[in-house]
Amino acid sequence: MVRKKLTARKMQADRTQKKIYDISISLMEKKGFNGITIEEICQKAGVSIGTFYNYFKSKDDIFFDIYKRADEYFEKTVSPSLKDLNIKSAEKTVRFFKYYAHYNQKRGLENITQLYNTKNRFFTIKGRYMQNLLIEIISEGQALKQFTNSMTPDEITDYLFIASRGVVYDWCIHEAKYDLEQKMKEYMEKLVMIFSL
Repeated sequence: MVRKKLTARKMQADRTQKKIYDISISLMEKKGFNGITIEEICQKAGVSIGTFYNYFKSKDDIFFDIYKRADEYFEKTVSPSLKDLNIKSAEKTVRFFKYYAHYNQKRGLENITQLYNTKNRFFTIKGRYMQNLLIEIISEGQALKQFTNSMTPDEITDYLFIASRGVVYDWCIHEAKYDLEQKMKEYMEKLVMIFSL
């Protein structure tokens, strides 16, 4: 009986955390990261500020959870759709970055602008799912002699991510005045040719 109570309590805690997170992301997408406060999040979620701090250390914790969600998106959505395609690795790579652009565009200009700053070290973290997926695509391309072996899959992945972040940054400084997915596709089609055989 005690075990059931703990399970029910844990389930309620998970629901509360998810509610706070979902409302926070919704508010950030509408007003931007700097446009909302913890007080506003709590008011919309119907929880106390103390409850907020039971689940998150700060508003930044919620914001940086976007990276975790991005990796989940690449694992559950992008990976299966790319693996089902019978196309060359170069085309898979371009499609990978279209998904990357889609994810960024969907988060909204205000939120992405917050991510693209020099204090954000999340871009330097190695071993994230999305990076590993691209390494896998490039490794497969090298094994099939579709990509050059003059660089390792890790080096090519780093090179392509640096370039893709540049495209997203450009989209931010141009205040989302163009379609990020289309621009990323055009840019990556040209760039991936450097590595293609």
